[in-house]
Amino acid sequence: MAEVELTGRAAPVYRVLDWVPRIAVVTGLWLLGVAAGLVLAGIAPATLAAHQVMHSWLHNSGVRAWPRFWSAWREWIGRGQVVLGLPLATVWVLAFYLVAGRQTVWAAALSVVLLGYLVTLWLLPAVAVSAGPRSARDLWLLTIHLGWRRPGLPLAAAAVLVAVSVGAWYLAPAALLFGPATAALGAVLVVRWVSRPRPTRDTPVPTRSGPPAR
Repeated sequence: MAEVELTGRAAPVYRVLDWVPRIAVVTGLWLLGVAAGLVLAGIAPATLAAHQVMHSWLHNSGVRAWPRFWSAWREWIGRGQVVLGLPLATVWVLAFYLVAGRQTVWAAALSVVLLGYLVTLWLLPAVAVSAGPRSARDLWLLTIHLGWRRPGLPLAAAAVLVAVSVGAWYLAPAALLFGPATAALGAVLVVRWVSRPRPTRDTPVPTRSGPPAR
């Protein structure tokens, strides 16, 4: 079925509404992927596969979600445990040290470290699906580089997601339906933006050319 190009003032609204069912579909696939891996072994491949679907849709909205998701899920079922599963496990270690040191002078520093780590971890799956075949170490380093070369946008996007999550806490069905896929879409968009090269001083600046003064 050919896609209809939307124009006019209402076009942005229709584009946003088009993403609502897509997000619900990807969240459902994510839940199935987690269950297919017996929860613990399914979190990493399901998360990476959800990001892969979002990444594919941004390039081609006609990509079919079901085959794309499960193809990526099978691709990441083994390697994803190292790329994403291991960093996810270290969150518990950092959280343990934060709880253990909450009454010490290191509590504030540990909180900042944990926050920065969580933001980086949020971007990791998006980097992994867009960077091509690389080692886990290279993907971790690339995520740190992309995430903190322009820290303003990742931090702002993370703050928005936290605010939305807190609001969705009171609307549990909505959080369950849209939460995982919304986080995936946000991460893919942030990585897409921060991956763009920065303008340099040598970049020509467009100027206006008018008729010569008389």
